[in-house]
Amino acid sequence: MKKSICIILLIFLTGVIFWYVLLKNQNENDKEKFVFWSIQLKPVYEKEMSSIIKDFEIRHPEIKFIWVDIPIQEAQKRTLASVLSSNPADLINLNPDFSVILAQKNALEYFKIENTSQFNSSLVDKLKYKEKIYALPFYATSPVTMYNKEAFSKCLNGYFIETYEQLYETSSKLFNCSDTPVFVSSLNENDNLVKILNKFGITDTSQESENKAIEVYSMFNDMYKKGYLPKDILTINHREAVEKYMAQKANLIVAGSNFINMVKQNSLEQYKKSDIAPQLTTKQAGYDVALMNLIIPKKAKHKDLALEFALLLTNKQNQLKLAKLTNVLPANKYALEDEYFKNCSDDLVEKARCISANQLDNLQKEGFGDENKKTINEYVNRTLEEILLNKASDEKFVAIKVNKLFLNLKTLIKQ
Repeated sequence: MKKSICIILLIFLTGVIFWYVLLKNQNENDKEKFVFWSIQLKPVYEKEMSSIIKDFEIRHPEIKFIWVDIPIQEAQKRTLASVLSSNPADLINLNPDFSVILAQKNALEYFKIENTSQFNSSLVDKLKYKEKIYALPFYATSPVTMYNKEAFSKCLNGYFIETYEQLYETSSKLFNCSDTPVFVSSLNENDNLVKILNKFGITDTSQESENKAIEVYSMFNDMYKKGYLPKDILTINHREAVEKYMAQKANLIVAGSNFINMVKQNSLEQYKKSDIAPQLTTKQAGYDVALMNLIIPKKAKHKDLALEFALLLTNKQNQLKLAKLTNVLPANKYALEDEYFKNCSDDLVEKARCISANQLDNLQKEGFGDENKKTINEYVNRTLEEILLNKASDEKFVAIKVNKLFLNLKTLIKQ
């Protein structure tokens, strides 16, 4: 008898559990799906992100949160397909260059100025198209200069260069003394050269800008022909440039904090010889920044929730966690005021962190506008190739090539 009762109770409990699970799953399936796409955050931020998502779901029990973490190489293709569909993700992590293209296609929601009160204003200014804010800043990096302090001490009596003009002026002395190329960079990669031109005040297609561009191209041409720059400077990417610095085949490099760690881990001898200084710029210019942002597609179903989650994700507390785990800079202005970015030791990684954060208050304005950026980069980079790889390129040859460049730019840039 007792055995029969136990069997009946077991069947009853099994049934209760089954119906509970079934009803729970049914309730979950009935919830509205809120979808957030990020770019390669899971490897370093999964635990923290899961906690933020849990907090958000508690606030909104009516939604089921879907977090999709996308490989960086697939981000643009998948985002474009999503944004142009009838059911895009609600909030997407992307870069400004591609985000502004979507804004130009009228595919994004714009943000009100009051939505940006917690952010560094210089970063918000980077996310405007026709004076409208098309994205919210997520996080940033601002490269610093890493240099061989032993070479500078020996060859230049400890004098350190802060500008590209000084780099050119001292390159002969530094090269002849150290027998090592002065500066290594992925000079012809993406928009690196455009950013350098912008720092020299070359931001339009005026005659003044063209004359200045001739000087800049001539400067790099002279250093290249004399061996002050590595011969493969036109073909290497940023990682390869760092590897060249690690191998002590250059005295100076501009790089982000993550690459400074790479030097420390792979070339301790060069790391010990090195020091950190602010990013190379020009006499009157500011600093470059690489930025990641958050966008809301115009066809998104849950725009209010997307804005709420974006502001939660970028509040002071969560931005500090992200920065400490990933070595990036927060976009939140209150997080940037934290002691973590104010008091750094002489450790090179820490020193770079404080210098980078300080640079966000003096960012270089990007020139040539928001449209046709890819084609503009191609013209600018191709001109450098044609000048550097021509054995007999004198100043007249440089002027002809730069003149051709500016004729092309005038067809692309709306003044």
